[in-house]
Amino acid sequence: MGELINHFTPFGEVMEREDVNPDMELLLNSFDDVPVVERGEYQYFVHPLSDGIPYIHPDLIGAAARLLAPLMPPPERYDLILTAEAMGIPLTTVLSIMVGKPMSIVRKREYGLDGEVQLGQKTGYSTNRLFMHLPKGPGGRALIVDDVLSTGGTLRAMVEGVRSCGWAVESCLILFDKMGGDGRAELERMWGFPIITLLHVEVVEGRCIVSECGQ
Repeated sequence: MGELINHFTPFGEVMEREDVNPDMELLLNSFDDVPVVERGEYQYFVHPLSDGIPYIHPDLIGAAARLLAPLMPPPERYDLILTAEAMGIPLTTVLSIMVGKPMSIVRKREYGLDGEVQLGQKTGYSTNRLFMHLPKGPGGRALIVDDVLSTGGTLRAMVEGVRSCGWAVESCLILFDKMGGDGRAELERMWGFPIITLLHVEVVEGRCIVSECGQ
C-alpha cells in the first residue's frame, strides 16, 4: 500500500517549483497510465475521482477540492450543493465541508417520498431514472457539482429537475470536461448560467490528453 500512496503524493519535487501549483500538478499526474475502456462507441477513462478505482487517495481528492473551491460562487448566492449518485458524492462532500453549505444527492433509487421528482438520464453509454429531493417550496438556488461533463445527459436531468421544483441553478462546477468548449458554451447559452470546468480531458487512441481549462 505504501507504493500506491507514494504514487499520488509527489509533493516534495513539485513544491520546489514556484511556478507550479502543487495541487494541479498532482491532479495532472494522476492521469498517468489511466486505463480507457470502450462501451460501444464511447471511450470511457477510469480515474480514481470519476470511478473510485483503484481507490481515492485523500491527497488527491483534497487537491481537487482546493482547486475547485475558489471557483465556487459566494455562499450567499446559493442554498445548497446538488450532485448526482455516485461519483459526484465524494468531491461534493469535501466541498460542502469546506464552504459550510448543505448538499443534496440525486439518487438512482426511488423512495416514493412526498415531493420526489423523477428525472430521465441519458449518457453516452446508458439510460437511467434518477430521483431528486429538494427542500419544499420554490425560490431556492442550487450549485450543481459533478465529476465529469461528457454528453451533458446527467447535467441536463439535474437542471430540469431543479427548475421543475421552482428552484434556480446558480452555476455548475465540473472537475473533468470531456465535452469541450463549444458544447459547454452552447449549454450555457441555452440554460443561462455558467458551467465552470477545471480540466479538459480528451481520449485519443486509448490515451487521455489532459489540459487545464482556459489554457
